[in-house]
Amino acid sequence: MLGKLIRNSRRKKRKRLEDVAMEAGIDKGYLSNIENDKRKPTIKVLKEVCNAIGVPYQKFLACYDTYLPKAVEDYNFFTHTAEERILVIDDINDLHFLPCPSSAASASFAIRINDDALNIEKYSYVFIDLGTPVKPNDVGLFYLNGKIFIRRLYVYKGDHFSLYADNPKYPKIKVNDDDIFYIIGKVIQ
Repeated sequence: MLGKLIRNSRRKKRKRLEDVAMEAGIDKGYLSNIENDKRKPTIKVLKEVCNAIGVPYQKFLACYDTYLPKAVEDYNFFTHTAEERILVIDDINDLHFLPCPSSAASASFAIRINDDALNIEKYSYVFIDLGTPVKPNDVGLFYLNGKIFIRRLYVYKGDHFSLYADNPKYPKIKVNDDDIFYIIGKVIQ
């Protein structure tokens, strides 16, 4: 998965493999093998490649040993990753801290649930890991056309994504090709 994420990010940025390899100080054949998941880069090389592409390396690091099911790869999951985006906090005066349970040690931040769409108590906090990929049936934090959703991700035979609530009173949300859709992170408990 890591190699495919690197390749997709490089292509999104319209950078040639040769140019990224040269800027990262590695052989283009080595970078090609990384992108084809035939080799794993060292952490140092991963940082250099991400710098050459112009994306933060932390999300790539979390994908180091991650496997994606074929259905997710068939839908081109990587077009919906937000690897070049970072979390923005608009009001620094409204920050507060919450104890992080040991079961959520990889959490990047917590967010308050504002509905009862999932089997999680309304107005409680969930912990989000920005680096862990969201796989089918996982609960994740998603951006869709200007709105944020915490829902389950479903992939239909490589055809499309949908976001589901556990509570049947909430409709499924089909993600269309022309939607602005990003997978932000995975909800961890």
